[in-house]
Amino acid sequence: MTRSSALALSIVALYLLAGAAAFAQKPATKPNEPTPPQRRADDPPQKIGVLEVRLPISAKRDKKFLAGLTVNNFEVYEDGKRQKIEKFIAPSDLPLYIGLLIDTSNSVKLKLPFEKDAGEDFIATVTTYRKKDKILLASFDSDVELHQDFSDNQEPLIHGLRKLKAGGYTKLYDGIYRVIEEKLANLQGSDARRIIVILSDGEDTASEHTLRDAIEMAQRYDVTIFGISTKNFRGVDSGMVENADDKELRRLCEETGGQVFLPAQKMELFRAFTQIALDLRQEYVLFYTPTNQVKAGKAGWRRGPTVSQAGICLLRIADRGSRLEICH
Repeated sequence: MTRSSALALSIVALYLLAGAAAFAQKPATKPNEPTPPQRRADDPPQKIGVLEVRLPISAKRDKKFLAGLTVNNFEVYEDGKRQKIEKFIAPSDLPLYIGLLIDTSNSVKLKLPFEKDAGEDFIATVTTYRKKDKILLASFDSDVELHQDFSDNQEPLIHGLRKLKAGGYTKLYDGIYRVIEEKLANLQGSDARRIIVILSDGEDTASEHTLRDAIEMAQRYDVTIFGISTKNFRGVDSGMVENADDKELRRLCEETGGQVFLPAQKMELFRAFTQIALDLRQEYVLFYTPTNQVKAGKAGWRRGPTVSQAGICLLRIADRGSRLEICH
């Protein structure tokens, strides 16, 4: 950031996933049943759950993630009232759980050797420095297949990657849905960052789930999606014309706080993976206890008003309002 003064970010809480369980309504007393005893004045107070909100944030300027922000750069408002931030987690502190999802359909057969080489480099980059970061390897074609569960061991991940073969149709959205539902949604610990990295030509031809289903599933479990489209990849320097399928992949990524890359040659493919490896750690997480403890909506989701300040705009907001972009 070029200015010395801290830049305050105003965050809108739209449909935030709350941390407290809903309470069942107390059934009415039937006429023939004895009246329940009233609590005496000297009885100890009864404890109830306290609602805590976890708010993941991706901050961008000029489509690039902003690093180096602190808790002083953020403000949280709900119902027009500023909330106290009780916990702040910087990106570098978050353990990463990454689902590497590779397209192995027939349409990528000629590109698969390049994809494997770049994927190996990505696995080595992510797993070399921190043991708390783990990668899962899965593929999708006419089926969705898990090749290696979450691990920080390069050998089984790279071995599984090298064995991939291309053929069949493309179940991109089913692949995303299943990796989240069966693996990422079940992770222990709220501080872990959940990520999917997709390598595909972007054209779904056989999924039962829709693009909207995949986006909503990712948003529900705070999963950020990064995509590398091989639609324009030829292995040599060539133009990069974004088509409808690339736009769908872009929507999938940007509505979940990630980014999409459109490499046209091998070096650009490697650079895309390198950039993703850097961007993975550019998400902040804030925790606050709302002053208004009344829950709204289903399953503890909450609504809040849009709040903005000079120099700030909120773009491509996900259902929970956890994504923002800083304007000039």
